[in-house]
Amino acid sequence: MPLNLSTFLNFEISTEKITKLEKFAEIFRKKNSQINLSAIRDEADIYEKHLADSLLPLKHFNWNNLNILDLGSGGGFPAIPLAIMYPNSQITALDSVGKKMKAVQDMADQLRLTNLKTIHGRIEQFGQNKNFREKYDLVVARALAPWTVLLEYTLPFVHIEGKFVAYQGPAILNDLDKFKNVETRLGGKITQIVADKIGKNERIFVEISKFKHTSKRYPRDNGIPKITPLK
Repeated sequence: MPLNLSTFLNFEISTEKITKLEKFAEIFRKKNSQINLSAIRDEADIYEKHLADSLLPLKHFNWNNLNILDLGSGGGFPAIPLAIMYPNSQITALDSVGKKMKAVQDMADQLRLTNLKTIHGRIEQFGQNKNFREKYDLVVARALAPWTVLLEYTLPFVHIEGKFVAYQGPAILNDLDKFKNVETRLGGKITQIVADKIGKNERIFVEISKFKHTSKRYPRDNGIPKITPLK
């Protein structure tokens, strides 16, 4: 099956990058048959629900020449597609599952993506590490955690004037109304909300800009953000 991301994305991608994305889809399918990286195994679904979904915000945002952190990267989405699309950006993928990060690094090596590195560990610990805290121009996260937990995970990594962009579905609009001030407490403010679709499926991208340092209280110790979410 030929890769036809334009069906879902409606924007131009160079032939060179299409070829590399297609190769990544092939490598991912093989790796996913060996290691359980994702329940999505059908080739068409990988193109739509992983690749196209990872790339959809590129219609609306320019992430070139940035230091980007993908939190909870799992099987490498959106980290690897972003590394392919933005060779001048440095992409870091962080996940708590070691076998997934090993697989992502192996796939990146096969694709010769020198601008991607992987880290295995807990978000809460790395968020308090001076080598990672407030060091990133952009943090992205896709299907990682409930909204206020997600904010506590991500904003400590963003430097002042940097951004966090959340990949979300339409239900996020209820959370944005319910939890209006949590991002402000963590040093961020909502600067854009962008709606789009892949086929019939709605996607919402929430951009939060960092305007002040996040209190050193956050993120709290391992597991606490999920057990007692901020309100």
